[in-house]
Amino acid sequence: MLETDVDISALNAMGPQELLRHAAETYGDRAAIGTSLQKTGTVMIDMVHKLALPLRVFFIDTLLNHDETYELLEEIQDRYGMTVERFSPSPEAIESLNKSVGQYAHFLARPTCCQVRKAGPLQNALSTLDVWISGLRADQSEHRRKDASKAGWTHVQKDRPILKLNPLLDWSGDDVDRYIAENNVPYNKLYDYVSPYGEKYNVIGCTMCHIPVREGFDPRMGKFPWEQSKKECGLHDHGGGI
Repeated sequence: MLETDVDISALNAMGPQELLRHAAETYGDRAAIGTSLQKTGTVMIDMVHKLALPLRVFFIDTLLNHDETYELLEEIQDRYGMTVERFSPSPEAIESLNKSVGQYAHFLARPTCCQVRKAGPLQNALSTLDVWISGLRADQSEHRRKDASKAGWTHVQKDRPILKLNPLLDWSGDDVDRYIAENNVPYNKLYDYVSPYGEKYNVIGCTMCHIPVREGFDPRMGKFPWEQSKKECGLHDHGGGI
């Protein structure tokens, strides 16, 4: 796909359903929703189902997710009568990581761990795609607010550009929650968890790298809580659509 063949400005002007329909009708099975089963991902899956669009959906399974995440995966497949494609790190890649860094690589070399458990499987998923549809929202972090766009080119694959679409970019967290409530969309039940000290999950991913935090903290403070950074695992750092 040539970058000159795509009208990025027109795509950036589209609403979520219009953008999803365009991706499905224009690119067919070369377009897919990539989701870690956060709320934005399940919202887009519900939209696609209601629009009767045959869009593929894939899940990067780090093999370290919460039980509730795997339960949601099964619920999504049952509810919508679909198969979510799973891309995981190979046993050989995990063994190599453990031998080089140790079994606590997520603490000792977190970027390397994310590279093996997330970025590698993503490369395998994107090798089958021309269009990657993500659930990024601008209000999730200052980095995303400044650098993300609803449509743009990402160069996560070195040999060719991938069209990156973020249909819910300009939605707020309240918008997402409202859609879920009004449409009875499945979501990760960990979002209902409240500790005895008022801590709640804002971001859910690998069990050891995401913790619940109290109100008043930055919403992404619970992601890699030992790090002071832009809180990105590395999947969304490659181009205008990040």
